[in-house]
Amino acid sequence: MRTTLFCILAAAVVIAAAARDVMLEIEHVHVPDTWVRQSSAKGDETIQLQFALKWKHPNSIEQELDKTSDPDSPEYLQHLSKDQVLEMLKPADNATETVKNYLQQSGVPKKHIKSSATGDWVLVKVPARHASALLGDAKFSVYRHKESQEEIVRTTRYTLPQDIAAVVDFVSGITHFSSQRTQRRPSFIVNSDIPEPATHPEQVLAASDADTETLYIASESTSTSTCNISHVSSECLRHLYGTTDYTPQAPQKTHVGIAGFLHEYANYADLDLFLREQRPEALAGKATFDYLTINGEHDNQTQSAAGGEANLDVQVVIGMTWPVRTSFISVGGSPAFRPDNFSPKNTNEPYAALLQYLLEQDANLPDVLSISYGDDEQTVPPKYARRVCSMFAALGLRGVSVFVASGDEGVGGKKASHCQTNDGEQKETFLPNFPGSCPYVTVVGATQGFNPEAATSKDIAKFYSGGGFSYYFARPKYQDNVVPQYIKDVMGNQYAHLYNQSGRAYPDISAQGSRYSIALNNSMTTESGTSASTPLVASIFSLLNDARFAKGKPSLGFVNPLLYKRLSQSNAFNDVTEGSATGCGNKTGFKAAPGWDAVTGFGTPRFKMLLRNVVDL
Repeated sequence: MRTTLFCILAAAVVIAAAARDVMLEIEHVHVPDTWVRQSSAKGDETIQLQFALKWKHPNSIEQELDKTSDPDSPEYLQHLSKDQVLEMLKPADNATETVKNYLQQSGVPKKHIKSSATGDWVLVKVPARHASALLGDAKFSVYRHKESQEEIVRTTRYTLPQDIAAVVDFVSGITHFSSQRTQRRPSFIVNSDIPEPATHPEQVLAASDADTETLYIASESTSTSTCNISHVSSECLRHLYGTTDYTPQAPQKTHVGIAGFLHEYANYADLDLFLREQRPEALAGKATFDYLTINGEHDNQTQSAAGGEANLDVQVVIGMTWPVRTSFISVGGSPAFRPDNFSPKNTNEPYAALLQYLLEQDANLPDVLSISYGDDEQTVPPKYARRVCSMFAALGLRGVSVFVASGDEGVGGKKASHCQTNDGEQKETFLPNFPGSCPYVTVVGATQGFNPEAATSKDIAKFYSGGGFSYYFARPKYQDNVVPQYIKDVMGNQYAHLYNQSGRAYPDISAQGSRYSIALNNSMTTESGTSASTPLVASIFSLLNDARFAKGKPSLGFVNPLLYKRLSQSNAFNDVTEGSATGCGNKTGFKAAPGWDAVTGFGTPRFKMLLRNVVDL
């Protein structure tokens, strides 16, 4: 018996050794023209390897979400628990140990190897010479960016032993070119030249929060119930979208999460100033927010460190939802990156780190998440993007509604030269945005003006609201009844060669995104962008959840199927038919039109009509 067992074990060792002799190519990439190889990397240069392990049941998350998010499904809104979802994110049996053993057998100390709670990520930092040996003699080199002169260490190709490749999806961050020291502007615009208050009646108005379409022209006074196109107040937004008369009924249960990246710090002192100016009753009620830091980030309350993006998000949400719980989740680090002509430097946000943290939460899990950041889709490695998108779907299974900014560059960059593929061929193309291109998030565009609202433009908001079609993700079935018709009736053959007509289209909805009045660095200013409209829409859906919680009902979770199947047919949105997603030089891009369009989605929300439609689902 012992002899037989010994023979079996010996055979297993021989098979494993043979598998290690067979190397499989995992990635082979093109070096973008903006980067030039300088030299071979020094052997002691530190490289971080992030092994993304294949999930045991890779399609189960999306399949389950289809059931729990479809209003026609008998399992609608039957959200899953933390343990149920984490089980779906686990890799194949023994996969984590297989990778860890490989690293240890290759000389990596056990204490230097870390893994996620679900075991689907294994992380290690090693010298370049060691990384090369682990990855099939990968050639790491120093590359210099032509414009910034910044240098990075990357490889263009790597392989893994056959048995390791069988359980590893990809190794993140080693084939993609980055620049850690400078950052691209987030989706907001600071207007330092605040204009004088409007003097024309059509620019000063307010919306009735009754269930009618009526807009009335307000007197040209200092009344706080008016909307002013020069600086849009929190009270204006509450009037415009009909939340003024709603008082949160379950504020301790309702929870809005705000994602913060790129070392953007939300400032408590600035929040107090904002509330003093915009919502004094919330200041008297000691309104505040939880500050959560993950992935090596920290809380910096130095006044000069206050971030315009972070302050905007927090102040919009608290201004709209107080006294609902608000959390600012500050995430450190930068993930994998593939540069293009418009984004030569790495400002891609570490979405995977954020999502992994949230999926492991119970008490700190928000029911609504607002993300005011985005990247050119082609700068995000496809495998990384697909994995993150599936993690957004997993968050939907937990009952979280995720709202993402559509971007501030229309269909692409400011110049035509920005709008090229980064695959070495440099073909002309529109530039879709990620994570907006993911089918499992709700994407928010931006509008300006009040009577009527229109898609933002350079003349007022100073930017064009983003819209587009994904190259990575196919159009989800919930869009099949509206997107093909929009392409046929509105776009026709115009720009047909510049976008993927069968891709996931965005945005889904929109809201005001021009000249929000906020506090920054101890003074009042105005800011614009889809990163203003996104926390606004997140706030409105948070209030919808609040009303449901008060009735003992679950959160709305992933709302897109409900949005496209039901809400879009219920007069719950103000249709926006003016404007375009101009970009890539002077190309008009996608046009606003009646019904859904690729600039404003279904339009802007009408809270009371939405409430009527969802409170008893």
